Amino acid sequence: MTQPRTAVRRLALARVISVTGSAAAYTALMFEIYDQTGSSVWLAASLLVTEGVSGLVGPCASMLGGRFDRRTVMIVSDLAAAACFAGMAMVASAPGPLVFIAFLSALAEAPFWPASSAAIPNLVPSEQVGWANSLVAIGRNIGIMVGPAIGGILLAAVGAPWVFAINAVSFVLSAALVVSVRARFVDDRSDEGEHKGVWAGFR
Repeated sequence: MTQPRTAVRRLALARVISVTGSAAAYTALMFEIYDQTGSSVWLAASLLVTEGVSGLVGPCASMLGGRFDRRTVMIVSDLAAAACFAGMAMVASAPGPLVFIAFLSALAEAPFWPASSAAIPNLVPSEQVGWANSLVAIGRNIGIMVGPAIGGILLAAVGAPWVFAINAVSFVLSAALVVSVRARFVDDRSDEGEHKGVWAGFR
């Protein structure tokens, strides 16, 4: 079994890698779409189907981590996102397919964050939950902060297709880190009625 602190550090590193890559790739996407179309409508659509969709489907994506094994959800999410970004690299010169696959990448990414957050209390003792949540959140925030800058640098250096391809690799690395964690990502379910799921949260 992976030690609790080691498990959390690997999850945090996975988040740094994939969030940084996504922020870089979506920055390159915006530049590439505007460069190809010169249209603010296309640019707004690209932003809507990536960042907008991530927020919109978050509650639904969180249910996957409650219904299925969270470790499996995270691995599948990472690998599906990797496939989408690899596809973006191959259609980078066609705005329509590029935006569509970007939309799929946002859908693919969505389940990872809620599943990883929900798994934290199962990975560490109760007295370390605050530390673990903070570390994973810091990893995400670092990625959001430095990703766009890295995306801009890579875009100027190697072009958008390579930025998308590099991000695909980052998601494979993230999945490998999750695979390396040998621990319980979820407690055994009980028949207690106090937890009613996501709809109770909405109410």
